[in-house]
Amino acid sequence: MPVAEATKISATPKEFFTHLSPGKLTGLRKVADASGRLKVLALDQSNSFKKFLRALHEKSGTPKEPAYEEIRDAKLEITEVLSPLSTAVLLDVNYGARQALNAGSLAPHVGLIVRLEASKDPGIASEYEPGWSVEKIKKMGGTAVKLLVYMDVEDDKATESQMNFVRQVSEECKKWDILLMTEELSYPQKGEDKNSPAYVARKPQNIYKSAELIGPYTDILKLEYPADVHKDDESTQMKNLETLNSKAIRPWVLLSAGVKFDIFAKQVELAMKAGCLGTMAGRAIFQEYFDYTNPADRTKFLKTTGIERMKKLSDIVDKHATPWHKRYNLTSQDFLNAVSPDWYAKGVSASGADVKGEY
Repeated sequence: MPVAEATKISATPKEFFTHLSPGKLTGLRKVADASGRLKVLALDQSNSFKKFLRALHEKSGTPKEPAYEEIRDAKLEITEVLSPLSTAVLLDVNYGARQALNAGSLAPHVGLIVRLEASKDPGIASEYEPGWSVEKIKKMGGTAVKLLVYMDVEDDKATESQMNFVRQVSEECKKWDILLMTEELSYPQKGEDKNSPAYVARKPQNIYKSAELIGPYTDILKLEYPADVHKDDESTQMKNLETLNSKAIRPWVLLSAGVKFDIFAKQVELAMKAGCLGTMAGRAIFQEYFDYTNPADRTKFLKTTGIERMKKLSDIVDKHATPWHKRYNLTSQDFLNAVSPDWYAKGVSASGADVKGEY
C-alpha cells in the first residue's frame, strides 16, 4: 500500500478534516449552509428524466423520445425555482451543469456539484463519462465532484472493481484539490428484484459495508436509508441508522432514491437524529412535476409544492442534523493551528487525505 494511502487510512476523522486542503475545505463550506449542514438538490439524473418525459408524451397523446432541449429545459426550470432554497445543486454534464451556468439558472452563492460517472445500470462497472474528468469539473468552477458506485459487497470481483475506480477518482480529486462526494447504491442480484426478501434482508449490511469501504477515500458520503419504513418499526430503523452513523467515518447525507416525499421526510427526521449531515434529494421533491401536461401547471407545482417541500426538509435538517464540524468537535482554532507560516512551500495541510502532502 502506498505511503500516502496508508497515512490517509490511519488518520483520525478529526485529523482528516483539520488538515483538509484549501480547495476541499472551500468546497465543503460552499456546499453547506452557514451552520455546516447540507441541503442539496439532486438533478443529475439522466434515465429517470427521459422516463418521465416519455410518460408525459404518452399522456399528451404524442408518444416520442424526449429531445435534448426538453431534458435540458426541465432541469433548468427546476434549478431556477428550487436552487435558492438549496445549499448546492447536483447536475450532470450532459444536460445541466454548464447549461445552468450559461443560462443563469443557478442561484447566486449556491454550490455546484457535478456528476463525474457515466450513467450505467446496476452491476456494470463504473467509468468516467466519456470526455469528462475531475480536471474539467475543477476548471469549469465546480464546487465538488459527485461519484456514484453501485455496490454488492457479496460480489468480491465487482466490489474490487468499483473500489479501484473509487481510489482512482479519489486521487484525481486530491490532485485537483476539489471536494469529493461519493454515493453508494445497492442492487438486487440475478433472479431478485428490490422487493425480494433476500435482497431486503441483506441491504442494510450492504450499506454499512459500502460506507466502511468507501469512507477512507472520500470527503462526504451519500448513503441510502438502511431500513424499510413500511416493515421496520421506528426502533429498528433508529438502530440501523445509528449503526450506519458509526460505520461512516465521514459526514454523510441521505439520498432520497425516488421515494414519495412523505416517506422521505420521515426518513430524513430519523436519519438526522442519528447523526446525518443533511440531504441530497431530487425525485422525492420534484417527480410530480412531470404529471402535468401544461407547462404553466408544471411551473406552478414547483413554485408551490416544490418550494413547500424544500422548506420542510430544510426545517427538519436545521432542527436535527449534525453539522460536519461538530461531528468531530472541530473549532476554528483547530483549523487555524493546522496552518504553518510556510504552508504553501512545504505543503502542510494541503492534501486533504494526508496529514502532510504536496500542494
